[in-house]
Amino acid sequence: MAEKKYQVFISSTYSDLIEERRKILNILLMADCIPSGMEAFVATDDEQFEVIKRVIDLCDYYILIIGKRYGSVNPKTGFSYTEMEYEYAREKGIPVLVFAIDDSAVLPEEKVDQDTGKIEKLGLFREKALTNRLASIWKTNDELTGQLAIAIMRAKSEISRPGWQRAVDYDEASLRREVMDLQTQKNDLESKLLNANNVIASLTTQNNVAFDDCEIRIDYYYYDRNFMQNRSKSTTLPQIFSVIATEMMDVLITESGISTAIKNQIFKGSDFYFTDHQFLKRIMNQFKALGLVYSTWSNEKSTLFWGLTIKGQKVRDDMILIRNKGKG
Repeated sequence: MAEKKYQVFISSTYSDLIEERRKILNILLMADCIPSGMEAFVATDDEQFEVIKRVIDLCDYYILIIGKRYGSVNPKTGFSYTEMEYEYAREKGIPVLVFAIDDSAVLPEEKVDQDTGKIEKLGLFREKALTNRLASIWKTNDELTGQLAIAIMRAKSEISRPGWQRAVDYDEASLRREVMDLQTQKNDLESKLLNANNVIASLTTQNNVAFDDCEIRIDYYYYDRNFMQNRSKSTTLPQIFSVIATEMMDVLITESGISTAIKNQIFKGSDFYFTDHQFLKRIMNQFKALGLVYSTWSNEKSTLFWGLTIKGQKVRDDMILIRNKGKG
């Protein structure tokens, strides 16, 4: 799998540091980074600064080069756009690498601020920026590029960032497995949430909903030599629940599965039909009102599924688990 590439924003005053920015760009390219300095697009108003902010948002690291000019000042904030870029990067938690020129370095007059106000602001900005952990002082262009090469490699190894990677570099099979795993986790969490909501709902259910020792008469019919025979059988709600709950052993089942389980376990046969076609719906609603079961609809299969709540699992286990004698 190919290594990540990291996007790096280069921030500085522009006209006085053109040569330095060019060399920094080359170093970043050799370090397998993606330079994102806004060449020929220096912010001079709020609208342009908003564009620059969006570019900074996409970057993994931020490089600040401080020379001897403060730069264009935003009339609303009183700060230079370079300082505003720096503050925005810090606000967004982007690692900042600072490289400030040595005060003793001699530069041409056009590369040095003459305005007293700007000189003062530059001093305060420089002092603040140099408090960063990854800050260096440079005197010559060679010193700057050498320090930057070391600093960017150090930042990449010490400060984890998202980086960028071509989509084709990913293992498609692994991604598919990951998506499937996430979908399974999502379905499991949704099921647990629905389960919990049903348990909560059951706590507000009236206490007189029948269960223990509640006898149920089930009317049914079958055909004997083409003649319909009507019969009935008595059972109890706990007996029906025990059969259904055992069938729901960590799985969801449909109404058809519930019907088959009752016929096979209580009637010992399946070749008959319930006279009341809504019998199972009423029984399941009874168990739902008791907080023993919950229902969930599958859009994929266009089917209603039933499962046990946490309370239902406990009631089932109390019914069917084999206990040690004398231990309750």
